[in-house]
Amino acid sequence: MEVITLNPKEVTRYRVIKGVIDRKISNSEAATLLNISRRQVIRIKNKVKRVDFKGVVHGNRGRRPKLAIADETKKTILSLYQSSYYGFNVTHFGEFLEEVHGIGVSRETLRKLLLNSGLRTKSKSPPRHRSRRARMPRSGLLVQMDSSEHPWMGGRSMWLIATIDDATGEVPYALFVDSDSTENNMRVIKKLVERKGIPTGLYTDGASHFITKRHYSYRVNLKYDYAPTQIQRALNELGVRLIIAGSPQAKGRIERLFGTLQDRLLKELRLYKISSLQKANHYLHNKFLPKFNKKFSIPPKDPETAWRTIPKELNLDSIFCIKEQRTVRADNTISYKNRIFQILPNKYRISFAKAQVTVEKRLDDSIHIKYKDQYLNYKEICPDETYGTKPSSNTLVFNDLITSDIFSLHQG
Repeated sequence: MEVITLNPKEVTRYRVIKGVIDRKISNSEAATLLNISRRQVIRIKNKVKRVDFKGVVHGNRGRRPKLAIADETKKTILSLYQSSYYGFNVTHFGEFLEEVHGIGVSRETLRKLLLNSGLRTKSKSPPRHRSRRARMPRSGLLVQMDSSEHPWMGGRSMWLIATIDDATGEVPYALFVDSDSTENNMRVIKKLVERKGIPTGLYTDGASHFITKRHYSYRVNLKYDYAPTQIQRALNELGVRLIIAGSPQAKGRIERLFGTLQDRLLKELRLYKISSLQKANHYLHNKFLPKFNKKFSIPPKDPETAWRTIPKELNLDSIFCIKEQRTVRADNTISYKNRIFQILPNKYRISFAKAQVTVEKRLDDSIHIKYKDQYLNYKEICPDETYGTKPSSNTLVFNDLITSDIFSLHQG
């Protein structure tokens, strides 16, 4: 004889439906009491009339769900999670199960499996109210940029500099580097421009390589007319507006991106045992970012792009470099970073003495010297060569006096 036990919820439902059948309460009142629709009350009432209390019991009770995964598959999933994918979030783990191992499981099924096995725990963080700024309507109107120092590969701490389009969430370029320097940030912006075009605005934090701030110095410039940083100067030459965020929350999109990358990218680098900077960048550019952008980027509200095409006459190598001014000495030399450069004559001028020139130290470490709109020929003088230069007339007289004194001493 089959024994069916009703749980408290089913008991309540049965008693209310019996009240409807006995015409003690109306269908509408029963719907309110059971928090279901009036139509569902009628359906359950007709079922109870046919099979009595079995009418409030779910028809699938005691049956194995058609979509239930086999016990062997469960063991395989748990084994893979512990051996290779430990720490992956549920969605990320599910993607690799399907793409790499051919196991298709819904996110909720996978989440419950990991929870029940004790490999994951429920989040205990309280819900937070968030109010996000609306996305820009066009791609290229605003690009957020930031850097993150993190133990990306086997506990080795390094920097990841990344950009994200505010309108689409696309990551057009990112780069692993060994330091968060001016040159490395320039490399990222230059590559961004080469790949996508010139954006309208760049949204960053107040790091010293983006903007000069000396509020806490006792030599404060009260007019606050400090020269722009090298990156500010480069962006000005491109016509890109640099916008400085007042707080990390203000550039929340790039901050959330790093949260995702520190979860997904870090674990994929560990999964494929990538431990060198070169291999990490190769995987980032050729594998991770194409897949990431396909999954997470969205179409902009306005399909018309705001990225500007790079003019043909624009030399990005000359823009994204370190530029400093020097005054040419009387002997047509300049000093730069403890190096001496001899400027050679050209068809326009024999001497450049007292001329103001611009020294460009480019991202490939090459040196270029520019006077107005023309680049000058030069040669670098090694320190040893300075001792072989022809001495002045005053030096000759002084040396002759010393020689004669030494000669007279020997004679005596």
